[in-house]
Amino acid sequence: MARPRRELSDQQRAVLDRAWEAQLEAERAASERDELAREAARLGASWREIGAAVGVSPQAAYQRYRNRS
Repeated sequence: MARPRRELSDQQRAVLDRAWEAQLEAERAASERDELAREAARLGASWREIGAAVGVSPQAAYQRYRNRS
């Protein structure tokens, strides 16, 4: 039988709400980063430049963004 859930305090709920908002912001930032990297690839930036901008190797940048432009 499942354990009954306990109620969260206002402080716990506030912390969890901030954590949720931070996660959503991180996802939006990652999406924007990927969009900008694809745009840079379309505009002719090198894989080395794109990789450096997004914090991955040139090979990883190529694999991540090559056919998605």
